[in-house]
Amino acid sequence: MGTRREVVTPGDGRAVTSRVDDEDTLRIGWPEPDDGRIVLRHVETGREHAGVDLTGLAPGMWTVWKHGAPVGTDDPGFSLDGMVAYAARPREKEIRAFRTVRGTLALMVRRVEPYVEVTRVDPRDGVIEVRGVVAYGEPPAGPARLVAAARKGPETSGDAVFSGRSFTGTVPVAPMAAGQTRRRVFWDLFAQAGGVRLALAARLDDVTGKKSKVRFPAQRVEGVRVRPYFTDADGLAVACTVEEGGE
Repeated sequence: MGTRREVVTPGDGRAVTSRVDDEDTLRIGWPEPDDGRIVLRHVETGREHAGVDLTGLAPGMWTVWKHGAPVGTDDPGFSLDGMVAYAARPREKEIRAFRTVRGTLALMVRRVEPYVEVTRVDPRDGVIEVRGVVAYGEPPAGPARLVAAARKGPETSGDAVFSGRSFTGTVPVAPMAAGQTRRRVFWDLFAQAGGVRLALAARLDDVTGKKSKVRFPAQRVEGVRVRPYFTDADGLAVACTVEEGGE
């Protein structure tokens, strides 16, 4: 692999675009090139890292500097297609470029584990169908299931299949609602194959607060309302609620 080069700009050091590529290299577009050098600074520790090769960066937020000043940008640094492509490789850390509230360029580094990125949720005809794609890992081998696990309770499952990195599965809602005595019971959803269980979540986009913004249709089973929802951590779960007068 050849030496990675930085392309920088004079003046106020304002970046036009910024992306982290598949090889964890920061790619910045500038109005004009010069020989300035990029320096990253860890917000919590003050540690510095020279250059755009991001391999080995510690988790946390890193600000981007050039010519002794923070790099400004109007670019949010986000591309959904780019994030999907980035997540197609097995990784232990995710690195994202973003624009801070001060209008400067920064990086966020966080540890990740393989999971299934949800692309579609379809509650209908007594089942919940989920489609997604494996992120940050390899698809597990073996017969697949879509598992619903009650928190501190039983589990149920339905048919599923991995096709390459793509996942499709359905789980029936009746077993989740059957015999419910508590007012509300929550079930977390997983893709499972060969003893490997992957959480279902939607984390690659830039939508915050999905729990309050995304609302799926509910199904009703013998006085229990069964509705998928996103958790505070953007995981996919199901809430089973006994409706008033349905006990």
